[in-house]
Amino acid sequence: MSTASKASKIAFWAIGIIAALWNTMGCINLVQQFSPAGVSTLPPEYQSFIETRPTYAFIAFGVSVIAGLIGAIFLMMRRGQATVLFLASGLGAFVATIPALNAGIPSLVLGSAMSIVLAAIFALYASRTRD
Repeated sequence: MSTASKASKIAFWAIGIIAALWNTMGCINLVQQFSPAGVSTLPPEYQSFIETRPTYAFIAFGVSVIAGLIGAIFLMMRRGQATVLFLASGLGAFVATIPALNAGIPSLVLGSAMSIVLAAIFALYASRTRD
């Protein structure tokens, strides 16, 4: 096996694992937001945002992280649907970002922007790695 081939396999698995970890953290955050006890562990400005954001933003956030996690699994399985799932994840993140921009919480906006960018990168990578 050539060095380039080994490097590409390592990069493939590293990107797949990073995608899975990022979206798993998002799914954990989503589950945390279902319970008042979970929300109470967050900083006050996040609690306020979660309590006042529109329902569509919560649904978009859920679509984003769930589609992203399934996309990461499909990426590692080399399934073509990974690209579509990552695109859905990016779209969900974009929609969820709209109220985050209005909230004016820098870390929330940064996390949302990172989600959009990472979903786009993962979608592009997935589109190029199908068998």
